[in-house]
Amino acid sequence: MHTRSPADLSTARYALLRSFRRDGTPVDTPIWFGLDGDALLFRTKVGPKTRRLTAHRDVELTACDYRGRVRPGAMTVAGRATILSGADAERANRILRKRYGWQWNIVPLIKVPGITNVHQGLCVREKLSRARDRGVWADSVIVRVDVP
Repeated sequence: MHTRSPADLSTARYALLRSFRRDGTPVDTPIWFGLDGDALLFRTKVGPKTRRLTAHRDVELTACDYRGRVRPGAMTVAGRATILSGADAERANRILRKRYGWQWNIVPLIKVPGITNVHQGLCVREKLSRARDRGVWADSVIVRVDVP
């Protein structure tokens, strides 16, 4: 494994996030992300992933496609995850929304073949509300991964 900087991910649209369970077992998840200087930002729903990141902050990221298939020759970036809150989370959410545009709040709400979508079960009224909501969703968090 080669360790590089977040800039190595700058041309990728998705990154494979490798987080670790308490027992050290790796769990891979494809994510959308944005870059903020020497850090990488992503949004996730509160749940198992946030518990893993709280218990074990070390993560690895590798460029991939939307299904998590690693790009040929992709380098791995190692870092430490921090769950953001308040103004820091809102600022990071703006960076992510700017990168992904209209898709940022729409794609997580619809069924996309071949991927698990954690928000697809919401009622139509809630989906419409979230599609218009420019802030961080109440059941989601923004995570910052700092690369040493």
